[in-house]
Amino acid sequence: MEFVWLRNDLRIHDHQPLVDALASGTPVMAGYVFDRKHDSVTENGFPRMDKKRRRFLIESLLDLHQQLGRLGVPLVTAHGDTAREIRNWFQQYPLSHVRAFSYPGVEEIEEAQAVEEAVRQFGSTLTLYEGETLFHETDLPFTQEEVPGSFSAYRKKIEKSRLLPRQEAGEPQEQTPLYLEDHAETGEELMKQFRTMNASTLVSGGEKEGLKRLNDYFFLTRHVLHYKERRNGLFEFDDSSKLSPWLANGSLSPRRVYWELKRFERVVEANKSTYWLFFELLWRDYFHMLLRKEKHAFFKKSGIQKLPVVWKQDAGLFEAWCTGKTGYPLVDASMRQLKATGYMSNRGRQNTAAFLTKNLGIDWRWGAAWFESQLIDYDAASNYGNWQYVAGVGTDATTFRIFDVVKQGRLFDPDGVFVRHWLPELQFVPNEYIYAPYEMEELALIEAALQLGSDYPYPLVPLEHSAEERRAEHEEARKIRDSSSN
Repeated sequence: MEFVWLRNDLRIHDHQPLVDALASGTPVMAGYVFDRKHDSVTENGFPRMDKKRRRFLIESLLDLHQQLGRLGVPLVTAHGDTAREIRNWFQQYPLSHVRAFSYPGVEEIEEAQAVEEAVRQFGSTLTLYEGETLFHETDLPFTQEEVPGSFSAYRKKIEKSRLLPRQEAGEPQEQTPLYLEDHAETGEELMKQFRTMNASTLVSGGEKEGLKRLNDYFFLTRHVLHYKERRNGLFEFDDSSKLSPWLANGSLSPRRVYWELKRFERVVEANKSTYWLFFELLWRDYFHMLLRKEKHAFFKKSGIQKLPVVWKQDAGLFEAWCTGKTGYPLVDASMRQLKATGYMSNRGRQNTAAFLTKNLGIDWRWGAAWFESQLIDYDAASNYGNWQYVAGVGTDATTFRIFDVVKQGRLFDPDGVFVRHWLPELQFVPNEYIYAPYEMEELALIEAALQLGSDYPYPLVPLEHSAEERRAEHEEARKIRDSSSN
């Protein structure tokens, strides 16, 4: 019996392991393990996977349970150590071969090695496939060791080579329904878990929902034609594609997005916005390739730049940042949005990450861990790659980039609609002060029914002064690194 080990590929479209298993002529079953590492708690005391992402995951598995059922493929699930649970399935069922996608993360590689060792004890093998990115690593015009240190160089090499993503895997064929008692129990258990999940998310999980959003954004509303102009918006749902949650757990294939984008350009229109969506997919690919290259360095404090910045580990400042109580409305509204919905705009992520690292000077890994916990679109490569980038220890780290969170708010939400939605205590603050209420005179505060220090906090740090302190620390770290390498 063929076994398809499901990981971050919770779909039936563009799924080569599933296609090959069903074409093998032997019965096929699929399995997913809720690995115990996701039940762990971080050093700061919060869960590694918050209930919002867990809910989205369960919704995705419920949908996949139905999709696989239509193909006659039973789905079983388990909680615990992945290798041990797969070993248990080998003891329970006459399994002969395992197929799965490979992933670039350090934990994912170690997990696959453990599974390979476990099934070898039964005389079986594990076949791994590429498929979490647009391009296969073997198709790139450079080796893994030659992956450029900047996205711009990566993009130019890809575009110069005229490389195209591979076509999607074919449609999986149906098999004679394979009945397993555990398949029915899996559906019941997933539904039971779903009903107990007291959490709400921005969107619902599952391949069906992901494909619907893709079609709506491209062909139904054609909002993709305005993606480049609207992508920095903070409040409206269609300011961006919102495809990232389904891409993150593999309910939606990046190649499906790409080829649907090409179809849209062919039958509707190609413009700067459609190119820019491809541009963002390429960023996602780049971080995945960079993670494959850098491995453990992707998660180290000094980053891939090996920059010995002395980061603070101040629990009080970090807690204020997590809960949206920094005294800077753009940061606070974005953090409260994240906590409530499991989502934050790209502009919000850049500003909140920059504030934590470039103003508060807090260890960027703490921020990355909080985003991992809270985001329903958490993806290890994109999350840690972007955090290193903003913190100045990752790719493209030639300049010290800062974000003025007051100016950014005024630029991208001048009327304060986003802020007032998430910070109702600022409801009556005039637009000119909505991103800097600490600048208001006493009479203006009274008229706005706002008391700083109780209704809303004073700023944790002064923006310009704190950024200059961080700049000096980074310059010193560069001197130390460069002198030690000479």
